[in-house]
Amino acid sequence: MEPITTSAMVGTVVGYLAKTLKEDKSIKSFFKDFTDSAVNWIRPLFLKEDGNPKEVLLKLLENPDSIARQNGIKSTLEIALEEDSKAMIHLKAIYDVLQSKVAQGQSIDIDNGKNINAGTITAGGNVTLGDTLIHQNHSGNGDNIGGDKILFTS
Repeated sequence: MEPITTSAMVGTVVGYLAKTLKEDKSIKSFFKDFTDSAVNWIRPLFLKEDGNPKEVLLKLLENPDSIARQNGIKSTLEIALEEDSKAMIHLKAIYDVLQSKVAQGQSIDIDNGKNINAGTITAGGNVTLGDTLIHQNHSGNGDNIGGDKILFTS
């Protein structure tokens, strides 16, 4: 199995949270499928002690399709991962549950994900990871390219 990046796991969790909030406006629906330890880790990131949503979650509840608001959730998760060395275990547990949903044919939505490939690419032609609307000019030698990569197959 291919390794998965932290940003891909965070993107998957954010996409699923946004989809859940868009469908039924309930954070409780988001928590219901995960282990107690994973919920105990992620719950305080988005809910106050009294159970009310924190500002970052309130903003996402107002507009789950907003890229900026989803990025706020991503930042919250990334900061939590940076501050707690054990947080990755909980993120991976949540991600694994979401991947099992995908394996069962459920849609989880990876919203605003870019350059995410968690598996093998099999193609009979060119493959593009990232935006196709941005044209970049690169010069120099070595691997100094930042941004989107286009893979050409022969």
